[in-house]
Amino acid sequence: MANSRSLSSSAVSFRLERLGVTLGLLIAAGFPLRALESRSTQVSPLASAQLAAAAGHGNALLMLGGMRALPASFCWLRTNLAWERRDAGATAGLIQLTVALDERPLGYWLNGARMVAYDLPEWRRDPLAPQAWQARVSEDYAQQALRLLEQGLRWHGTDPALYIEMANIHLRRRHDRESAAHYYRLAAEQPGAPYYAARIHGELLRELGRPREALAWLTQRLPELRADDPLARREIVIERIKALEREVAVSEGAGKQ
Repeated sequence: MANSRSLSSSAVSFRLERLGVTLGLLIAAGFPLRALESRSTQVSPLASAQLAAAAGHGNALLMLGGMRALPASFCWLRTNLAWERRDAGATAGLIQLTVALDERPLGYWLNGARMVAYDLPEWRRDPLAPQAWQARVSEDYAQQALRLLEQGLRWHGTDPALYIEMANIHLRRRHDRESAAHYYRLAAEQPGAPYYAARIHGELLRELGRPREALAWLTQRLPELRADDPLARREIVIERIKALEREVAVSEGAGKQ
C-alpha cells in the first residue's frame, strides 16, 4: 500500500513538474514575443535562420515531445494578432518563431508563407512610390516566403502542398510562369498530389509556347485519371489533349510550308 502511494505521488509530481516546465516556457516565450511585437522592423536573415534552426539543435522543447504544440499555438495566436495590426516586422518574426517552436503543423508553413508573400508587401504599398520600388518590395517578400517554404520542405520532405504554394507564389507574385511550371510539376509527381497540379503544369507549358511538351505531359498523366472521380476531371484533360493535338498539327503544317 505504501509503495502504491509512493508511486502515485511520484507520478503526480512528475506531471506537475512537466506542467511547470511548459508554463515556464510559455512565460519565457512571452518576453521575446512582446519584444518582437514592439518592433516594426524586419527580422534579420541571421535571426530568422537562428529561430528556424532552434527546433532542431538541442532545444528543450524537443524533449517535451507533443507538449511543443502548446507554446507554438500561443505564438501563432500572437502572430495573428500582429497580422491584424498590420505589423510586418512582428508578423514575419513571429512566423519564424512559431515554426521554430513546432515545425510539425503544415498550416504554419503554408499560412505563414501566404502572409509574407501577399499581405506584407501590400502593407508597404505606397501609391506615390516609383513602380520599380514597389516591384522590388514585392519581390523581396516573395523570396522570403519561398525561403520559408524551403525550410518547410527540409522538415516535411517533398510534400506536394509546399510545392504548390511555391508554384503559386512564383505565378501570382513573381509572374514567373517558368518557375511556376517547374514547381507544379514537382508537386504533381509526389504521392497524393491533387489532380489539378498536373493540369496546371500542362496549361503553363502551353502558355510558355511549348504545346508539344504539354501534349506529352497530359498524355502521360491521362491513364492515372479515374473516370469515376470527379476531381480527376478526366474529360477536361481529354479535351485539352485534343486541342493540343490540333495546335501541334497546325504548327507542324506551318513549319513545312
